[in-house]
Amino acid sequence: MPSKRPFRAPKQQGFGIEPASYGKRGPRAAPAIDIGAWAESMSHAGGGTQEVMVKVTGGGTSGEGAQAHFEYIDRHGKLELHTDDGQELAGRTAAAELVNDWDLDLPIDEYAGHSRRSRIRTDGRRAKPIDRRPKQVFNIMFSMKEGTPAEKVLAGAQKFAREKFALQHRYAMVLHTDQKHPHVHMVVKAENENTGQRLNIRKAMLRQWRQDFAQYMREQGIAAVATARPERGLPKANVKNGIYQSAQRKPDGSAVPAGHGPLVTREGDSTFMRRKLEGLRKELAAKGTIEDRASYGKLLDLRARVLNRYTAGIKWLTASARHEEARRLGVARNALPAVRTERQMIQDILTLQAGRPVEPGKARAGRARS
Repeated sequence: MPSKRPFRAPKQQGFGIEPASYGKRGPRAAPAIDIGAWAESMSHAGGGTQEVMVKVTGGGTSGEGAQAHFEYIDRHGKLELHTDDGQELAGRTAAAELVNDWDLDLPIDEYAGHSRRSRIRTDGRRAKPIDRRPKQVFNIMFSMKEGTPAEKVLAGAQKFAREKFALQHRYAMVLHTDQKHPHVHMVVKAENENTGQRLNIRKAMLRQWRQDFAQYMREQGIAAVATARPERGLPKANVKNGIYQSAQRKPDGSAVPAGHGPLVTREGDSTFMRRKLEGLRKELAAKGTIEDRASYGKLLDLRARVLNRYTAGIKWLTASARHEEARRLGVARNALPAVRTERQMIQDILTLQAGRPVEPGKARAGRARS
């Protein structure tokens, strides 16, 4: 006699759609890593190489906003704007010329179809207009460390722009050398000139952009790499850009002096950081330690996966008779710092500031897990 109990599909599947999940995707496996390409990239780390920085710093939702950013990066016409059509624009009218050439002065009604929610919200009593215009341009910064030839940074950024945006998205860039590290500010039009689709920058895309920019810098003769923070033994940086910028400034607007410990101890004029550090100081005073077991366990698991990847990379290089690169990768693996969460690092800093010795960090990850 058949059972009357209803059939229940398993909740967890390795791929595809879960029948009991109302059409939601099931958990998917992480993408496979090309261990050879990874080992080649990581073998260059150390020994004078430097990490590239590619960062999306914002974007304008209007022609006025885009023009204001153009005027900021070209220092109101004092610096040259290198455009996608090979021009070098300068002068106080250069920013306005680009805004007009890119057709960035469309009225607000043109954006009604791009809003994630209706421009008119009805709550039963009144209607309220909602302005949800998307970004018309994205602001991207490419930076290298002090001492890198500025012209090579510009050449690398230009190669990046040609490969990623040529004949699809309009772009313009400016080289800045007024700080110790040369960097390029690039403005990219969000709308595709051919299809009308909008540029959607995701984390995976940004990671790939860093790797590509590092490759273009190596083509310029600069030893550059783009490795992930866990591969360098660092925890993920989860501070939002606004909090980071606030922590870099004093309440009077001046910059926080360098050399006063890592960012986690720099409150600046950031209310978030002051409240966070005050809470951790109270916890350390009351308990003598800062608990962070869950995050620490996750970092140990992540370190184990990273160590396994290092081991596989060393084997791949050795099998390819690239013994010197295998040796360098082994040195980089052994130089990974002890596993510490952000809260644990804050505890170490607060302990040192109080004049007490810091207990040695725990083992990196023990044995690499298979």
